[in-house]
Amino acid sequence: MKTKLLYTVLLCVCVSGFGQTNLKVTKEDYGYLKLRLENTKAFTIEVIKAMPENDYLYQPTESVRTYTALASHIVYSIEWNIELMKGAPIKWAPGDENRFTKQELISYANDQFDSLIEFIKEAEVSPKLTDKIIDILNHNAHHRGQMITYLRLKGITPPKYR
Repeated sequence: MKTKLLYTVLLCVCVSGFGQTNLKVTKEDYGYLKLRLENTKAFTIEVIKAMPENDYLYQPTESVRTYTALASHIVYSIEWNIELMKGAPIKWAPGDENRFTKQELISYANDQFDSLIEFIKEAEVSPKLTDKIIDILNHNAHHRGQMITYLRLKGITPPKYR
């Protein structure tokens, strides 16, 4: 069963890359995506917590975001995408991405991941929505990977991947 579901999701990813998603996606598939989002939430929050707060404004060079800004960007993009999927897109206006304390980021991340998971539980299943969820997961992984690199540059062992 898991193998069939994995192939369905992988096929969605491959086909969506060509803009021709015509697959039948079921609510059962969304159970898997919900589980992936819950795991992504837990891992992302672990990464957010891993950097000491006094190093939250760390950035390896001036041309990249700070640690805080990366975390803020991940979470704000979830909020932005939820509104987009609801059909009520908001203007991209993340504000000062360095404004959050560590606890505020953790709380914000919990709230937005929970909102996304709740939205998906209630959403009408469609290939377009599946593509968007996969985009959110990919975007999160990309920036979380940057945060992990920052941790390593500071000599901090990042949380184990899961």
